[in-house]
Amino acid sequence: MAEKFQFNRRADLSTIVGGNKIIASSIGSNDEIVLLTVAPEFEKDPFGLDERNGHAIFPFSKAKRHYPATFIRFDDREVLQKAELAELDIAFPHIQSLPDGDVLLVGTRCYYRDGNPEKNAIVFSRDGKILRRFVLGDGINSVQTTNDGMIWVSYFDEGVFGNYGWNQPMGASGLICFDSAGHILWEFAPPAGFDSICDCYALNVAKNAVWACYYTDFPLVKIGSDNRVQGWKNEIGGANALAVNDSYVLLWGGYGDKRTRCVLQNFGDQTLTQSRELSLNFPSGLDLKGIKIVGRGSMLHALADKTWFAFDTNQI
Repeated sequence: MAEKFQFNRRADLSTIVGGNKIIASSIGSNDEIVLLTVAPEFEKDPFGLDERNGHAIFPFSKAKRHYPATFIRFDDREVLQKAELAELDIAFPHIQSLPDGDVLLVGTRCYYRDGNPEKNAIVFSRDGKILRRFVLGDGINSVQTTNDGMIWVSYFDEGVFGNYGWNQPMGASGLICFDSAGHILWEFAPPAGFDSICDCYALNVAKNAVWACYYTDFPLVKIGSDNRVQGWKNEIGGANALAVNDSYVLLWGGYGDKRTRCVLQNFGDQTLTQSRELSLNFPSGLDLKGIKIVGRGSMLHALADKTWFAFDTNQI
């Protein structure tokens, strides 16, 4: 029988969000939640889809119209930062914080046209002024930043193999570290005996290392502070979030009816061992549709509607 655990309610975000709608959320480098919110009339604008011939659907790389938004950084006790961002055109946004109160906003899709890629990343100052724009590539799956302003970006298959005009995709390696001005500092190369990234499903930027799990064989890889890459074979496919501590890794998610599966594994020499499934639940009555799970260090965080939940693997 699976061991039973439960996500803990970290905070009710209703008061700080008010009547606005959350269009992007994630966890910052200091265990705080970061949110991008808009008035209800702008909620759908960043999420336009181009449906072609009634079959193929392509997300727009730009919003249907410019929209204003509010950035919020909150540590479950107080609002650490709030900034009004005007005239945004970023579609399918990712949100993160940078040092000195700067705000990073990134669009998931990015066209390459006539030799020029769209600048799908914007850095704002603490008071909401645009400081710079740059390119982070197409097909972005996840963005997580560090305390010193490094930007880690993972890519799904279209970002790796190319679409939206990219014949030589920026995200071909599947995982890149940029500086806060958008310059590439490091690109992933698999360790000996492991395949390259076709689609980076899960990313966890912890204090002292970066962790990822990717398609096709779903190995777990660790990028140390010296950028040395270490890998472990893994038989659990489809995880889209992960948390780690010194002894084991927790893999969340999977395909089909496994979307809330939670598997704990120990670290062997080059293989994850002693696989066992946990029952990691939410409070009863919670609608899990649309829930977002993010791993940072030993923590799994979850945002369900306007409630923030968290689970620490050190509780196991």
